[in-house]
Formats: sequence, C-alpha cells, structure tokens
Amino acid sequence: MAAGIVENIFLVNAPAGSGKTTKIKSMIVNHTTKQPKDNVLCITYTKRAAEELKKGLNEERIDISTIHSFLHKFLSVYFYKSEMKDLYFELFGDIIRETIENNSGQEHISIRNQKYIDKHGGVSIEIIKSNIGTIYYTESSNDHLYYGGISHDSLLVFAEKVFEKFPKIKLRLTQKYQLIFIDEYQDSASSVLRMFYDACLNTKSNLYFLGDKMQQIYKNYDGLFEEELKTLNTAIKLETNHRSIPDIISVLNNIYNNQKFKQEPSDRNYELKPDHPPRVLICNDIQERLERECSNYPDALLLFLLNQQRFDSIGAGELYKQFNRLDRYSYIKQLSATDVLSDSTNENSDPLLKLLFVVDKVLDYYGKFNLGSIIQIFKANRNLFNMSIGTITSHQDRVNFSQLVSKIYYAYQKEISINDFVNLLRELDICKNNYIDNIDDEYMEVLAVKLNEFKALSNYLKDPTVSTQHGVKGESHKTVFFIAEDSFRTPVVHMYKFLKLWTIKELSLDSLETFYYDYIKWISDTIKHLGCKISDLNKVSYETYADYLKTRVEQLCKHFEGNFIFKDLCEEYYNKYLLKPNVTNIKKCFKESSVYGVLSAYKLFYVGCSRARSNLTIFIEKSKVEDFSLDLVEKLKSIGFSVEVETKELLEV
Repeated sequence: MAAGIVENIFLVNAPAGSGKTTKIKSMIVNHTTKQPKDNVLCITYTKRAAEELKKGLNEERIDISTIHSFLHKFLSVYFYKSEMKDLYFELFGDIIRETIENNSGQEHISIRNQKYIDKHGGVSIEIIKSNIGTIYYTESSNDHLYYGGISHDSLLVFAEKVFEKFPKIKLRLTQKYQLIFIDEYQDSASSVLRMFYDACLNTKSNLYFLGDKMQQIYKNYDGLFEEELKTLNTAIKLETNHRSIPDIISVLNNIYNNQKFKQEPSDRNYELKPDHPPRVLICNDIQERLERECSNYPDALLLFLLNQQRFDSIGAGELYKQFNRLDRYSYIKQLSATDVLSDSTNENSDPLLKLLFVVDKVLDYYGKFNLGSIIQIFKANRNLFNMSIGTITSHQDRVNFSQLVSKIYYAYQKEISINDFVNLLRELDICKNNYIDNIDDEYMEVLAVKLNEFKALSNYLKDPTVSTQHGVKGESHKTVFFIAEDSFRTPVVHMYKFLKLWTIKELSLDSLETFYYDYIKWISDTIKHLGCKISDLNKVSYETYADYLKTRVEQLCKHFEGNFIFKDLCEEYYNKYLLKPNVTNIKKCFKESSVYGVLSAYKLFYVGCSRARSNLTIFIEKSKVEDFSLDLVEKLKSIGFSVEVETKELLEV
C-alpha cells in the first residue's frame, strides 16, 4: 500500500457497463456471509437505484436508501433535543428573521406571516422558537422554517453541521455500520462525501465510493473533495464492460482517453453482431435523416439533449411544458419537472402525478380482469382513497366496486382534459377530499392539458424508447441514436464547442476537469471579494472595483498562460477586456458556463455512446462543423467510427 493511502476507504471506478450493481451485491453477500452480525449501509442516488439494489438481497441488517432517506432516519431520533433546535436557529435564524421582516414586501410572505399571526398571536423569532417542538424533514424541495421543517437541500446542510458539532453522532455511524457503500459518488455533494470520509477515517469500518466521473451528469459535486479522493485505496478494479460489443468499447476507451480506466469486452460481447459499425452521420437536416433512420430501426433509443424534445416525441410535450412552469419545479432544486414526470412509482412526490399513476395501474388491472390486484392497490394507498373503496364484504359490494371502476375506465378512454378526469374522481367520491385539495390553483394550466398526454407518458414509461442524454445513466439499448445538440439554458451544454476542442487537441477528462475546478475557484474568490456576481455590476459599481478587476484578470491570464483549454474557451474574452476595460467586457469574463458547457458535453457524449449494446449512431449537424469538418472526420475515424458526410445531392462516404 502506497504511503498516505487510506486503507479502509476505497475508490472503485465503475465505467459504463462494468457491472457496478452486481459488484455491490456480491460484496454485500460475501461480507454478510462471513460476518453475519455486521450491518451494511448502501447510499444510492435515486430511489429507483435503491429498489434495484434491494432485489434478491435479504434486507436484514442491510440498509439501502437515498442519502436524504438515510440522514432523516439516522438523525431524526435527535431532532427533538434542545441542542438540535439551537443548531437549527444558528443555521436558519437569519433567513427566518429576513422572512419575518419581509423588507421586499413580497405578497406570499405577507400572507404566510399573517396566517402565522392568526394562529399564534404574533410572529417573531422568539415566538417561533417557543412553538417548535421538534425539527422535521419535509421530504420536499421547500423549507417550512417557521415550523422546524427542513427541505432536501437544507437537510444536507444541517446534517453536515450535526456531524461536525456532535462527534458522538458521527461515531455512531461506524459503530452501527461496518460496511458502507456510496453509489454514484460523483453525483453526491462534496459535503456528503466528506461526512462519510471523516466518520470512517481511522476506524474498522470499510467505506466504498463507487462511480465514474465521466458519468457525472448532475451538478451537485463542486470539486472540493479532490484531495481526499487522491488518498483512497484503488485496489478494486472493474475493468470488464459487460454491455457493449468490442467495437463500441474501443470507441469508449478512445473517448475516455485514460489508460487507467481502459475496459475489456466480456466473452459474451463477442457474440453480439451489429447491423453496422459505430457510425457518425454528418447531416444537412438532422430531423429528416433521423426520420429515415427511425423507419429502419423503429426500436432505437433516441437520445435528445433537451427534455422538451423528448416529451414532444412521445406525445406529452404540453404536459411537460406546464409542469416545467410550476414554481415548485422551476428552480434548481432537488426535484425537477422531469424527475416527477419520469417516476411512476408510489414514491412520486407530486400529488397529481401520484394519483394519476396509481389510477393508471388500477385501470391496467381492470383491462386484465384482475379485480384482486385492484383492491390491493386501493388498500395500499389509503392516503389517496377513501377507506370504503375496495372494502368487499358481500357479492353486492363486488358488483358495486366493479361498476365504479368501470366508470373510471371508460372515462379514461375519452378525449377529455386531466381536470375533467380529476373532477370525475371527485364526483365518484373515490379520493379523499383533502388529498385532491392539495392539487391547488398552481396546477390550473396542468389540469387543462389533455388526458391523452398523460396516457402517452404512462405508456412510454412502461417501454421507453426516447430519452435525454441527461437521463440515461444505467439504461442500455441494442440500438442508440445520439443527437448532437447545444443547450444555452440550464443545464448548459456546448456540444459543438466540445467537438471542435476535442478535434484539434488531445483532450482527457482529467485535463478538462482539473482546469475547470481551478477556474471556478478563481471565479468564486473574485465574486467573494466583490460581494456580488459579475453580471450584477453596473457602471457605478464597476468603477469601484475597476482596479481590482483589471489586476485580477491579469493575474488569471498569467496563471493559465499556456493552458490550451483556457486559450480555446476563455482567453478571447479576457484579452478584449484588457484592451478595453469596461463593464460590458468584464461581464463576458469569469463565466463558469464557458467551461462547464464543454465539460458537460464531453461527459454526455461518452454517456450517450455507452448506452449502445450493438448499434451506435451519432447525428451531427453539418452547418455547425463546417470550419473544422475535415479534421473532425479524421478524428472520428481515428477513434473507431465510420463517418458519412451528406452532400446536397448525394452522400459521400
């Protein structure tokens, strides 16, 4: 073991198709067989991943959950203690005071304050303190700070401080769990990684971080755990790709461009025969060519960058558009519109979608004449449905129940709005009134959407053939169509800038990511000094900091002198500023998106290619690569693609 390496904390790189889930399961089984009294903890990024891991495992002494579920369960036993409430007000007291004062005069805050006054006779930090008996987790993206309710993001912040302030609680973690896995570590906040790292350091518990930085497609990790990652034990290797044919694995290795993470095909991969080699189509009109290719490969998985295109293609575009406009999903929060629209499980936190997905399951069973399963669904969802629904004590009850479901079934076949359908459920007295009341005025535009769009969504989730490049980790498909696109909205993706940089330079994830984390540190420190974002500067405030900013730009350019990534992606803006220092030009500097858009494109390009088992096709728009098309074609061929370039009248191969 090399000096300085932490022996009991492991970093397991798990590239696409490497059988990470299978590896975790086998490690759990092996450990619990040898040490049956030990407890195991596995933290997954999503509830769906947790369910996948649980399959086939005896869950006695094994805890598998998302980070939020685990922290809530682990810490809630302390939430009523005075020390916890003191820490709560230490962390969130200023926000509570600002909300009480409401100096900006926001109407919804005024209404909230008045409701509190009506209930408690006044609103002040002292009154709120006296009324909070215990802290609780809201299980949503919203804080309820007047009542002690902390959201997804606030729970992580609170847990981090708890572990720092109360060493006995941190010690309890390793006393309880002797084997800990953090799955998809690259998508976890650095504060979460450090919590577990600090807790397990110098203990007998083994901690495993499993994942792949190339598959980091969520912007949770900020690079502040890099030094610790360098100290971890890397003895465990997952070097076999169990998913793709050798030609695609070769392409993936060349895109990754790092010998440490080179994959080999499994024996089974050699048996898969593709219809064509991995190919790139450089098209005059992507949509027209895509339609032609889809007629040849109707079961292909289409990977779009933008969610709107994804939902448009499955017939649920308006439904996505209206959900995306809801306040609860419109910001960068724990849950997005895509998250709730993609979750047909009982864990869906959206009240309307949860109801619709459950009813859809009921009607599926009705179409199969499976009355018993329908009754079980109603019983399992008593928080949605009235107690009397599904209670069968006589033959007449069964007849009445069947007739009730029949009414819903036939209404579901009609071309009506979601609102019409929900009103029918209300009229039939199936749902609890207080549950339907949770579907408030905010949903007015959603409810106006045609019910057929929800049915299209539900049918798609049962057999998905369209996805986005941001939402496909873990999925695989025989045939994959990857559509190269840019996005200048969140999340920013500069796919064509990436293709150009990747074409003309020898690029690797390490080089690009190292530059990115260094660059955003410069941006962060600059903003901290200014006390505001660069984009918030005006002529007056700029003059206050003009000397500092000019010096800062000169220092930054000197620091990155000779760095080809800085030269290609950023230097132009800084040179323009130095030639003409003013507020307009400084706003084009210190922009994180200039680099992040290319970094995210690199990862999405790899992840999209990695989904294909046998047939992989990349669609590139010809007009966007014309100034480097010859070099791009050579680059693509050198890493293992066949390339087809469309001319106006015929195809050149």
